[in-house]
Amino acid sequence: MFNKSASEESGAGRAGRLRLILILAGAALGILLLLLGNGEFLSGDDEEAAQPEQPSPQEELAQYQSYLENRVRTLCESVSGVSGVTVAVTLSGNFEDIYATELVDGNEEYVIVGSGSNASALYISRLAPEIAGIGVVCHGGGNSDVRQELTSLICAAFGLPSNRVYIAEAKS
Repeated sequence: MFNKSASEESGAGRAGRLRLILILAGAALGILLLLLGNGEFLSGDDEEAAQPEQPSPQEELAQYQSYLENRVRTLCESVSGVSGVTVAVTLSGNFEDIYATELVDGNEEYVIVGSGSNASALYISRLAPEIAGIGVVCHGGGNSDVRQELTSLICAAFGLPSNRVYIAEAKS
């Protein structure tokens, strides 16, 4: 039919080989991405390495308390006439996990999901500890208008009664 020169045939052969190499390289890259995406390539069989480290209950409570103190500090510093804010938040209790329960023969029992060694109570939510009180020491806290402003702001933001918030003037 057609007469192809030797250079045309070798060019077509090279293009075919190049196409095959690109397809194989793409397949290898796809497999590598799948392995890296699942974490199997890096973690192997070590199950413990894949589990994130959980903070102790005391560390978790301290982190939450620090978070609340930073929120109160940020709120107070945004009020005109207030500076040099120091905050103490007191919490009552600890975090409380809530699990689903059902009434069985007049007794309340946890709802269990799974079976055998995989059985566990059905987790619903986690309640944060209640704020028992908030103390704020700041420059401007001696002014009754500023003190009232800060007390109202904190009470509204955290849903506290005013007798749980105390504002004091900082040392000069």
